[in-house]
Amino acid sequence: MCRERVYLDPSDETPAQFRGEVAHIVGERPDGPRGESTLTQQQRNHENNLVLLCFNHHNEIDGNVQQYPVDRLHSIKEAHRSWVMNRLTLEAPWQTTLHNFYYLNVPRLQVLSAISGASLDLSRYGPIVALHDLGWELGGLMAGFQQVLEQVELKAIPMREALLLGSDARGLIVSFDDKFRTKNIAMPQSTEEYRAAVRGDLQTDPHVYLKANGRKITMVVDPRWITTTTAFVQFRPSGGQNQFAGLGLVNAVCDDSMSITPLVIGLPSNPFMEAFYSNA
Repeated sequence: MCRERVYLDPSDETPAQFRGEVAHIVGERPDGPRGESTLTQQQRNHENNLVLLCFNHHNEIDGNVQQYPVDRLHSIKEAHRSWVMNRLTLEAPWQTTLHNFYYLNVPRLQVLSAISGASLDLSRYGPIVALHDLGWELGGLMAGFQQVLEQVELKAIPMREALLLGSDARGLIVSFDDKFRTKNIAMPQSTEEYRAAVRGDLQTDPHVYLKANGRKITMVVDPRWITTTTAFVQFRPSGGQNQFAGLGLVNAVCDDSMSITPLVIGLPSNPFMEAFYSNA
C-alpha cells in the first residue's frame, strides 16, 4: 500500500524486527471492520482475504471503514501485486564481478542471502562494530560473502533504468557501475565515532552521489561497513570522484532525487585484472 519496509535490520541495540501486520479485507469477525459478509470463517482467513500492511495503514483502514471498503482494499492489493510482478519482470541476474570489496552492508546482505536460500555463519566474529577492526579475520569474512554472492543468483535492475520508473522504483534492488562523487567520508578513530557517523543529515553524513536524468542519486556510506584502509582511500577526498560498482536498495524517490541504501560496493573486475592475478 505504501511500500514501507516491514522488516528492520538488526542494530547494535536491537535485534531484527518484523513490523508488518496481516490485515483482513472482510473482517475476521462479523462485528469487526467490514465484517458484514456472507463469507464463512474459513473464507475470511483465506489468503485471498488477507493483505500485509504496515502498522499505520492497518490502523488507518480499520479506523476508516467508509474510506476503505472491501472493493477498494481488493483494488489496492491487486495494484501492489501488479507492481511486484512488474518488478520481477524488470529484474535480471546481476552479472558484474567485483575484484575487490570496498563496502559490505553485513546486516542487509545476510537478510538478502537468507531470502535467496543461502547463509553465512558469522558467529565466530562476535558483535561486529566495524569491518575495518576485524584485522586478519576480515579476509575470511570477505571470502565468505564472495562465495555467497557467487552461489546466489541476485537479481537487480540497472540503476539508470530504475530512474525512469519514478516512484515505482521504491523497494527495487538496483545495480550500478558509475562515477560517483564522494563527501564526508573519513575513517573513524573510535567505536563511538563509528556508531555516530550516520545521523540522518546529508550535510554531515558520509555519502556518495551522482546526478542523472534530472535527479540526484545519493547513497549513505556507513563507515562501519567499509572493509579496509585501502577502501577508505577510495572514498576520499571529500568532493573527489571514483568509479564504484555494486548493488543497492532504493529507499525513496522524489521529483529531483533518489535515495539508495548500498548493499555491496567494490571495484569491477575486467579481463586484464583476471589475467594478471591468475598468473601472479
